[in-house]
Amino acid sequence: MDDYRSKFAGFSPLTYLDCACQGPLPLASVERIHRAADLKARPDRLTSSDYFRLPERVRARIAGLTGAAPEEIALTTSATQGIGIVAAGLTLGPGDEVVVASSNFPSNLFTWLQLRRKGVNVKVIHPGREDVTPDLVLPALSARTRVLALDWVSYSTGLAIDLVPFGSLVHDCGGIFVVDGTQGVGANHLDLHSLPVDVMACAAYKWLLGPYGTGFAYVARSLLDKLDLSVVNWYSVEGAEDFDALPDVEFKLVHGARVFDAGETGNFINLHGLEASLELVEEFTVPKVHSHCRRLLKHLAEGLRERNYGLSAAALPGHESTILSFSAADAAATAVVHQKLLQNQVVVSLRGGMIRVSPYMFNDVSDIDRLLEIAGRA
Repeated sequence: MDDYRSKFAGFSPLTYLDCACQGPLPLASVERIHRAADLKARPDRLTSSDYFRLPERVRARIAGLTGAAPEEIALTTSATQGIGIVAAGLTLGPGDEVVVASSNFPSNLFTWLQLRRKGVNVKVIHPGREDVTPDLVLPALSARTRVLALDWVSYSTGLAIDLVPFGSLVHDCGGIFVVDGTQGVGANHLDLHSLPVDVMACAAYKWLLGPYGTGFAYVARSLLDKLDLSVVNWYSVEGAEDFDALPDVEFKLVHGARVFDAGETGNFINLHGLEASLELVEEFTVPKVHSHCRRLLKHLAEGLRERNYGLSAAALPGHESTILSFSAADAAATAVVHQKLLQNQVVVSLRGGMIRVSPYMFNDVSDIDRLLEIAGRA
């Protein structure tokens, strides 16, 4: 544990169990960002690699962690931007249908609801605190369904869904499957090429430990030519690396998700930090991160049951992630416990009337025991 903890700033006397809110920047990332800031202070030291090769290195690392190809990865500033690539690129209108869950994080909800002003029929299913199941989704699908948009791991409960049946259902209708992977990528096994997922959007500041304002979108090869591009990033033009040779009238875009990159793709301050964070995630390995966090949450679940707390659906077999939420007798009592934890410097979140716990590699069993001791009995 000391080796893991040495990779991060010391939290003492705090106990930080809130990676689902903000994954802390590793010390290596902080140092890399300082070096990148020095480049801005001394721009004479900047080279073309800071604008072009750096984004490609980051793209390749994300592809390696997700089971995608680098050309299927767009570098974004947020999950919202990634979802917007599809919402705008499909040019949806009257007669088209989109199906979403009310339990989706707002990034994967409001963008779709906004399409109602264009006449799109946006159907919202309401799972409440229960699992989003294929049986719940199926009645909302039709031959007019263009998009099914769900979250892989619930931001409020930590419940993880099996992506396969949902993707298969919407593909049978001729639609595409869009997934917000923010609360899963980096801490749960993912092989996108083995899944019926057409687009996965992700913010990188949680389980990928990146700077705030970083993210990516996976766009399957089969979808690349089907999305309209309303704004052209000059980085995405063929030959952009040779600034003096850029065409002034006719141009050709590169073939790949790179065309959907955020403007100023070579944001060397953020990307240098993200690259260092991805390197550390690779060093830890996703299986080891998942196993470590699951061990801690299993210990938490056992302690909470003994103390008569209710657990979220993420405690159900087959739905586990690296997040677990719990509650007391009612919302008011749960809020009191949450405040008690914060006052005793145990950092967790309150989401949907439940206390959300999300440990990482720098946590150990003593952190969980401290939370249980302070929470007391429900």
